[in-house]
Amino acid sequence: MKRTRVHRWLRVLPALLLFLAAGCEFEGPLSPRPEAPVDERLLGRWVTPDGWVKVTRYDADHYVMVYNGTVYRAWHSRVAGQDFLTLRNLEGSAPRHHFLHWRRVSDRRIDVSFVREELVPRHERDPEALRRAVAAGWGQPDLLAPAVPFIRQD
Repeated sequence: MKRTRVHRWLRVLPALLLFLAAGCEFEGPLSPRPEAPVDERLLGRWVTPDGWVKVTRYDADHYVMVYNGTVYRAWHSRVAGQDFLTLRNLEGSAPRHHFLHWRRVSDRRIDVSFVREELVPRHERDPEALRRAVAAGWGQPDLLAPAVPFIRQD
């Protein structure tokens, strides 16, 4: 039984490391409120090379996302003409956010890149300052982590 738990943990560990390395946690949101309603095409179960994501509707403007067991509330943000999701981790005591840029490749695939901290200050809490930093960094290679494919499973 111990071996099974260890093997299960070893399968989850790479996904956790990828998530932590790819997307920095920020103290403030990219947008304080949703800037678009829920996109029905994002709902469902998705797999990544290192894990899974389940996306459901919370209300007309918010998602609930479960990424390898961690629960987030998410909403649309639009910066520099680009689509982002702001994810708020619901499991910690202090608000922590991830920002991800997504691009639809097909009906069954989206490519997701997390915003990194090289150009965006992680301790900034003001959404306008965060938006300015993302907009100023758009197109620079240090802004986004490499894209990860998310493939729809349902």
